[in-house]
Amino acid sequence: MSPNPAKKPVPFDEFKQLIAAELQVEESKVVPEASFVEDLLADSIKLVELMLRMEEEGIVIPMEAAWDVETVGDAYRLYKDRLLSSG
Repeated sequence: MSPNPAKKPVPFDEFKQLIAAELQVEESKVVPEASFVEDLLADSIKLVELMLRMEEEGIVIPMEAAWDVETVGDAYRLYKDRLLSSG
């Protein structure tokens, strides 16, 4: 996936591919209702690494809101909301 400097949101499929690759889980498990901790077995270190990797790809989730993210859908919604509100 290449960085996304434009203000166009990354499609959910690309978002989920990045999460699956970074957390080393099957892509089929990365669904909007999947919990990062309970379903994808991501500990706090993996979550921070995921956030950094996403940022490298132009997918920024506000750090102050990141700790409230529980599911993949929460993360995608926060990302899109931030992107659209800054554009």
